[in-house]
Amino acid sequence: MGEFNFQKKINWHRQFRSPEGTKNEHEIQRIFESDRGRIINSAAIRRLQQKTQVFPLERNAAVRTRLTHSMEVQQVGRYIAKEVISRLKEARLLEQYGLSELTGPFESIVEMACLMHDVGNPPFGHFGEAAINDWFRQRLLPGVDNDAQGKESRAAEVLCLREGETALNTLRQHVITDLCHFEGNAQGIRLVNTLMRMNLTWAQMGCILKYTRPAWESGPAPEGFHYLMKKPGFYLSEANYIVRLRKELSLEENCRFPLTWIMEAADDISYCVADLEDAVEKRIFSLEQLYQHLSTAWGEHHSGDLFSLVVEDAWEKSRAGKVRSGAEDVFFMYLRVNTLSKLVPHAARRFIDNLPEIYPGHFNHALLEDDSSYSRLLGMFKRVAMRHVFSHPDVEQLELQGYRVISGLLDIYRPLLLLPLADFQLLVSEGNVRRLPIESRLFHKLSSKHCMAYQEAIEKLDNTQSEYPVWEFYYRCRLIQDYISGMTDLYAWDEYRRLMAVE
Repeated sequence: MGEFNFQKKINWHRQFRSPEGTKNEHEIQRIFESDRGRIINSAAIRRLQQKTQVFPLERNAAVRTRLTHSMEVQQVGRYIAKEVISRLKEARLLEQYGLSELTGPFESIVEMACLMHDVGNPPFGHFGEAAINDWFRQRLLPGVDNDAQGKESRAAEVLCLREGETALNTLRQHVITDLCHFEGNAQGIRLVNTLMRMNLTWAQMGCILKYTRPAWESGPAPEGFHYLMKKPGFYLSEANYIVRLRKELSLEENCRFPLTWIMEAADDISYCVADLEDAVEKRIFSLEQLYQHLSTAWGEHHSGDLFSLVVEDAWEKSRAGKVRSGAEDVFFMYLRVNTLSKLVPHAARRFIDNLPEIYPGHFNHALLEDDSSYSRLLGMFKRVAMRHVFSHPDVEQLELQGYRVISGLLDIYRPLLLLPLADFQLLVSEGNVRRLPIESRLFHKLSSKHCMAYQEAIEKLDNTQSEYPVWEFYYRCRLIQDYISGMTDLYAWDEYRRLMAVE
């Protein structure tokens, strides 16, 4: 079979109620078709239509949401996967690599990972992440709190380090670090596996594990893994699941599933052009100004270089028509086509050329991160977006509003975190406690799906052990993070206004 046997990676078994026995090509395809159905029909995918891509609370339907962005990433991922399969077929390597009967699942796994890649993102994107992390740091990290702000802002007593409790202190430190490193990719793993219990195949789950660093680990990444571990990839709550996932996919610690590199490249290619198109649609700058921004960012260009073949070509074709009102559509159509025609084959080549490191999972780069002109093109798009789109006053104001909304919602639900363990568990079991009127009403607003995940986690613990209160508080914090991060932008905005009695 050779050194790359994808039959060991494209594992079609599931954690629960897994298909048994051997399966032929058609039966394996049906298993991954079931994954596709579970994903496309999930509420998590539907919620993406009201989550931010770049412009929060956008009413213009032509501007991208997380859902439309994810659909575009899905198409690019499919394109790259097909290009990889086509090149391997031409080289007569499909059978040698164990892919002769797995080309359909190969493409489907990439496609569905692309569609799901943003499901864990909180309202208001990266500013929602920052709001959650800042809020928990201010209340959990030792030394951050100010006594003048009162009891409510001080670190939870159960997480305070104590002399003579070495093992317990290690757990406390892990819990604090974990809760202060909320990350959309890690939340995606938790959402799909723990909260929605979609029971996807091991291969499909492996493909959405983008980063391999545990959220509770601090300090530098091991040598050779700084890129793969630059962000948290999973939480303490999913640690045991990830151990099993690695075993099922023959992955060493800190290593990534091979097809995840394709998903990542598809995301990079998709948003680099899309963000600029949305900015023109929003009139942040004109098409002419965009062309000048791109030209400046690229630097000196000449006939035959990548700027000429991609950007200049699209610009000239958009100028050729007599009716200038459609110039924007023409420009972005050709810019997208030209970009894909150059970057997709390059991504496929990079995937195949680096299989010795990609297959075992320790290739410590993105596919489009090299010293080529293709990487330069991608960097040009990203620099223009960073300089002229993300820093625009309108965008920044909405981001600040989003930050305030998420911080405010966490403040509102804070009484649930301040309850003593016994009181909170009474609330969970009874649903309503007369002497806790505010806490009871807040608890009623939580999602039953999230409450069930909390209860199931607690039931697995031994309440006679000294670490029980630490774990209980951890899962209670997770409950609040799950609920607020699962809101759409519009729901979070409306909920904040309602609970603050603004309307």
